Amino acid sequence: MHKFWLITGLCLIFAPLARAADDKFITIVNPVRISTYNPDPAASIKAQYGVISKFDLPATWLVTFGVLDKPDLVSEIKDFNKKQEIGLFLEVTENFAKKAGVDYHKTGSWHFANAVFLSGYTQEERIKFIDAVFSRFKDQFGYYPVSVGAWWVDSFSLQYMRDKYGIIANLGVADQYSTDNYQVWGTYWSTPYYPSKLHAGIPASGSDNKIGVVTLQWAPREPRRGYYSSLYSTQDYFTTPKLDINYFSRLINIFSQVTVGLESDFTPEAYGGEYTKQMQIVSQKAAAKVTMSQFAKWYTDKFPDISPEQQIESDGMVWYQSPFYRLGIDKTNSQIIDFRIYPANYREPYYLWPNREKDLRINIPSLIDSVQDPSEAWKITDLNIKTLPKYFESKNEPPQRFFKSNFISLKKSGDTWRVEINNNFKDGEIFRDWSLETKHLFKSPKNLLKTIISFDRSKFKKEYYWISPEEIVGLDKLRQLPAGKVLVYDRECLQCEYFGGRKPAVFGNYRNYIKKYSGKNIVSSREIDRNVIAAGKIKYIYLVKYDPDGEKLKQSPGDYGIEKIFENAAIQIWEVVK
Repeated sequence: MHKFWLITGLCLIFAPLARAADDKFITIVNPVRISTYNPDPAASIKAQYGVISKFDLPATWLVTFGVLDKPDLVSEIKDFNKKQEIGLFLEVTENFAKKAGVDYHKTGSWHFANAVFLSGYTQEERIKFIDAVFSRFKDQFGYYPVSVGAWWVDSFSLQYMRDKYGIIANLGVADQYSTDNYQVWGTYWSTPYYPSKLHAGIPASGSDNKIGVVTLQWAPREPRRGYYSSLYSTQDYFTTPKLDINYFSRLINIFSQVTVGLESDFTPEAYGGEYTKQMQIVSQKAAAKVTMSQFAKWYTDKFPDISPEQQIESDGMVWYQSPFYRLGIDKTNSQIIDFRIYPANYREPYYLWPNREKDLRINIPSLIDSVQDPSEAWKITDLNIKTLPKYFESKNEPPQRFFKSNFISLKKSGDTWRVEINNNFKDGEIFRDWSLETKHLFKSPKNLLKTIISFDRSKFKKEYYWISPEEIVGLDKLRQLPAGKVLVYDRECLQCEYFGGRKPAVFGNYRNYIKKYSGKNIVSSREIDRNVIAAGKIKYIYLVKYDPDGEKLKQSPGDYGIEKIFENAAIQIWEVVK
């Protein structure tokens, strides 16, 4: 069972963790939004609150801008008892965008990531959204909220809200690979943490790079089956055959802090079923029932510096996590199925750049990810693994891929291997080279001669180009793969939009860095087809995604004889399989 301190399993040795009393917490959070399929949202709020008040429970209610725009809904919420906390649920709608003075991203569906999350918009636009909703909240309630949430809130927005409005608690979704096309993959396993200033999914490694907000996780996942399917959670268990309210009860016992609840946009009768059963179970548990802000205050008092090391153990599955890495050990099948690193300087993909995809892709750097690539699992015979904050030790020799990665270092002492996290990860790479206009000038001898004769030095310009952290991670993954040529596009983009003063190197058609960081030879082509793949004896295809209309496959993967083996917010890696 997970604790905020030392737990020693039968086969695992762990360093002493931050010692605390036997504290257990349950936090009820109910996001409140208006939806087209619920004709009477006031009745739904009243029905849900009726369940909460029946069992005399405290809860946090996170309201959207749309709710704040409805006097009848605000009036209903103001009638809640004093045990209830009101905060903000930061989902973007067309009406919210209009009131904030921001162009809404019409995508055909309200829930697509680039439309509904703040991270789909520029930093300037996020500030407008935040100021508008906090102002509206204060107009209605007379104070600023200290708890916020959404299925994803980026670190730039969290830092802004912390600095200007003093928020202390944030709700995010627990690890899931692809549910609702929202990928949040590699955070602390279903437990609270202090997010980094640069990446909301990575725990801060020091007081100098933490936002000062505590992130709680919605719908905690079962440690074993929840890794492969998010349905094994406190939220969706009842949609899976043979799982009932007893499963819910057992699942919340695993964690020292667990967040449960249900959105308030269902019809009123929905709260008389499974939700009522859940709240009855919650009321019977010995754990303290606290709001988001109450838990955040306890957490910051108990752990004033950084998040403690944490361990969860259930059904032969162990998750160990520190502010430097996460390790998933399947003792039943004698293998490590997940190994994430948490670089202090790793900037999330939507910090400077808005997300311009319909999907959310938060994929934290990994050496082992058995969901994205089952072949990466590390078979181990010695389960006596010693974990410490910045490294772990095993008598099993690491996979050969590990020796190629720049993110870890390997040391052997006697019969023991140490896997140590490198802390020198850079926030991407920036280099200076000729602008696209100057490169075109060089290709025209006639125009080049005229420029030289005219002594027009202004035509010879250099620019700064950027290789993003997400690309560095993708290239390290490519570096770990077996030898083979890599096919890349021969393509430039003079008019492509970029953000934060960071122009991707591929916009200038600079590609040599791919060879530098992956250690593999590259082949450039203006087209990607079977003939090019065969003629170049290609093993991999590397595509970047900075330009939404740019580097894409024009046919289905089967037509090329390839399959995707890795993807994050910036790149895709495809392998030729036939």
